[in-house]
Amino acid sequence: MLIISACSTTTIAYYNTLKLALQDNAVDYTVEQVARSKADLMLVKAGDRDAASLALAYIDEDRYRWVSADKVIFTTHHGIIVETEGLKNDIFFTGNLQHNPLASDDMLAFDWKRKIDISGVGFGLAITSMWKIDGEVSHTYFDRPIPLIKVVETVSFPEYTPFIDVGLSWENTYFLHKSTKKLFASIQKFSPEGDTYEMVYLSRIVREISSNEKGAE
Repeated sequence: MLIISACSTTTIAYYNTLKLALQDNAVDYTVEQVARSKADLMLVKAGDRDAASLALAYIDEDRYRWVSADKVIFTTHHGIIVETEGLKNDIFFTGNLQHNPLASDDMLAFDWKRKIDISGVGFGLAITSMWKIDGEVSHTYFDRPIPLIKVVETVSFPEYTPFIDVGLSWENTYFLHKSTKKLFASIQKFSPEGDTYEMVYLSRIVREISSNEKGAE
């Protein structure tokens, strides 16, 4: 059973709204469809599987919980996956979130040490990552070019059974809007043999598009 918050008429009504937003698992949205959605929408592609829609179900301070039509939940902290529910190997915990480089409005931190718990893998796993700004790029969303800053995180995973000497380092990539610094997309994973998740924040992008087009009138 999916629990978004305390069981109440308001919660049930809101979850029904999420189900309506995701009922056909649509991934080919228009600007108008995203703008009309009562819940923020995200597009996620996991590994080689088809893309799927997620809706923002709950905000707990800096933690955003996104739910899919089949009730998989991703919890993100400033865009980084810190918890999941419903995957084969869920991430249960991510520590030291106060030093998440994407959580700061100041200069990007160069490194981030944290411990994570992953089901079927281990607990208290010490992760180190190095961060850098890798220039500016332009991505096209809804047929509009969007200027972005590319940020690369190089992750080092500890030598730990069953992943000894197998893919213990990889890169996660984050794309922030050039002006607002809001995260618009990312490509990330949290385990050596886990899926890579390509995530696109549709509602944020549509709000940016709408704001720019209104300002141009």
